[in-house]
Amino acid sequence: MSLPSWSRFACLSLACLGLSGCGDSGTHTRLVFALQPSLSASHSLQASGVRALTSQPALPDIVSSDGLSFHLDQAHASLADIRLTLGTGRTCADVKESLASGVGCEDAADGDRSVLSLAGPFVFNLVNGTLFSIHGTQVSEDEDAVEIPPGLYAGIRFRLDPIVSGGDGFRARTSLFDGKEWSMDLTLPPGETLGFVSTNPTLAVEEGGSLRVTFRQETWIQDLPLASCFQKGDLTLTDTVLSLDAARGECQGAGDRMRTQLRAHGGMSARSF
Repeated sequence: MSLPSWSRFACLSLACLGLSGCGDSGTHTRLVFALQPSLSASHSLQASGVRALTSQPALPDIVSSDGLSFHLDQAHASLADIRLTLGTGRTCADVKESLASGVGCEDAADGDRSVLSLAGPFVFNLVNGTLFSIHGTQVSEDEDAVEIPPGLYAGIRFRLDPIVSGGDGFRARTSLFDGKEWSMDLTLPPGETLGFVSTNPTLAVEEGGSLRVTFRQETWIQDLPLASCFQKGDLTLTDTVLSLDAARGECQGAGDRMRTQLRAHGGMSARSF
């Protein structure tokens, strides 16, 4: 898969903070998947009214329990069979007039909540929250949104699909500098189903706003003593690649522990932009 060039970021790189690119976003209400943004950056940008970025965005670092810092270079996920649970009291009748093409709605039986469905797969660049492709076809800059109706939402579930044929469903590339550059990939396989629930029982997405589904990258390796393992040689190196799955000593099982964190720590929030 050919990943987006930095030239697209001039207009779109702040989408993870709810800022539009150069194209006209109209009043579409969007579903966005992204990493957890920096609160300081988010507050600063909202206050300044910045709408575009003309240089490469600063990407967050992730840090182990004993202070080893990895720079997050890129993160992508392919998401299919997305099911959005509507908030209390909302049914398909309430949203049918505002459903975009390809968005379905199912009223639940036995008192359960109604659910929106989007087949996908959608590949998102999680670093900046932009949509890269739909059904394997790269989107243009004026088609880079997954549209949903405004209103109340309670939860979401989705299945990971291969980003490329035979590939992972989720992949983040990180790097470590210690005299030379090492890389470390954090992955989840395709076929897994993840779900997040809103902690706000009245999470309301305004028309023209966005529902943000975030992966909280600060949790991924926060319980792993990677600095100690790196110094002891317990992180297996192949060429310039570190492997958590092959870690030994006190870091044995680090790959599974990282994946458990990745699956468990996500959230939903609403933005007005």
